[in-house]
Amino acid sequence: MSNSENNLWISTIASGSSGNSSIIGDLSGNNILIDCGISCKRIVEGLNELSVGVEDIKGIFITHEHTDHINGLMMLMKKYKIPVFASLGTLLAITKCRGFDNSYKKIMHKIYANCAFDLNGFEVNCFNIPHDAAEPLGFSFIKNGTKVSVCTDFGMVTDEIEEGLRGSNAMVVEANHDERMLEAGRYPFQLKRRILGDKGHISNENSGKLITKIWNENMQHIFLGHLSEDNNMPELALETVRCELFMKHKNYEEYTKISVANRNNISEKVVIKSPII
Repeated sequence: MSNSENNLWISTIASGSSGNSSIIGDLSGNNILIDCGISCKRIVEGLNELSVGVEDIKGIFITHEHTDHINGLMMLMKKYKIPVFASLGTLLAITKCRGFDNSYKKIMHKIYANCAFDLNGFEVNCFNIPHDAAEPLGFSFIKNGTKVSVCTDFGMVTDEIEEGLRGSNAMVVEANHDERMLEAGRYPFQLKRRILGDKGHISNENSGKLITKIWNENMQHIFLGHLSEDNNMPELALETVRCELFMKHKNYEEYTKISVANRNNISEKVVIKSPII
């Protein structure tokens, strides 16, 4: 049996091509925000729905500088002075964004891929991901033996991503598009080429293959995130990933729940049971 006081939880405040923000916390009020791709107002409203105060956010981790991941960041820094953690490339790109004030530099912290550090009892690990941004990262957070990870916006699966996500008890992982929908859709050729490229976004099928490769019986919940509004459907993403997983792990449903993160609203608050006796 697990000690419930040691449990972590995870949810998403928004997840999709129009904006992304995830949250991980423990039951002692230590919470971490990953990305702020919607307005500050909407983030605060989402936190309130999850019974989390802004003052309980111990750090904001930014995967990369694209607008759908930092839209509310400047206002959050201005109003609440929450520490921000990102790669050097991402931090430099943020300083060039509209609304940036040099005073924000005091709360911005440079982190490095594959160099773990501690934040309020969380062991933070980050890893490189292939995306057309300055220096994008995926993240995992470990506390009391429980590992929770967030990895979106990558065009192909790498050994580093597999290693970064391996052993996760819960995670948000991208399932951006269905390749057939994208190829037949209205997007211009160059945009299709970007999405399908090695530094673009990952398809439902490849997301399923990644999950299948790293799955184990301790993986309790998977959120499929960053779905394209035009080139995907929640039911399609879910079914594609489930089929990939079922082909190799026919009993996965005994251990793991897979759901699609909501685009514009909070997703369910999932408590991850700690393995500590």
